[in-house]
Amino acid sequence: MSGRRRTIGVLAAATAAAGLTVAAAPAGAAAPSAAGHAATASVWRNIALTGTYTIRDDEGVFAAGTYCNGNVSSEGWVNEVRSPSAWWETTCGGEIRVEKHVSAQTDATGGVMIYVTLRFYEGTNDTNTDLDAEYDFNRYVPAGQTSTVGEITLRNAENGGKDWAKLNLVLHNNR
Repeated sequence: MSGRRRTIGVLAAATAAAGLTVAAAPAGAAAPSAAGHAATASVWRNIALTGTYTIRDDEGVFAAGTYCNGNVSSEGWVNEVRSPSAWWETTCGGEIRVEKHVSAQTDATGGVMIYVTLRFYEGTNDTNTDLDAEYDFNRYVPAGQTSTVGEITLRNAENGGKDWAKLNLVLHNNR
């Protein structure tokens, strides 16, 4: 596998290969409202997005291209306040970057609405800002459940779709 992977953002993230986990939920103490009454405590849930990816960086007519494969793994604590965070990115071939941006919010039952944006950048280096494909989806995941997302393909249309990323994701609300 070539390229780099990193997790970014305000939510705690874990990489399965490193064996990192989030130890405890943030304090959910009720704070008094402006009227002096105690507010309802937040519903905190530990969610995770896991899966696999394959990326192809086309190297032109006379080259085979570069393929990168790996795991997608990030997790974090969320509550009823939807706050966006960039959770994960990886690169391939020195020219492609794939990002996964996530926001989520809980409901009173512990279910979580998870909003995901996948972005595919291709250019002269892997820090470029040339956005070539983007895919948005959201999924409600009840407490204690997972939801499997079918294969998602992001393609660069500029070169006939020869640069691409395929992701298979599972959304977890059972942690």
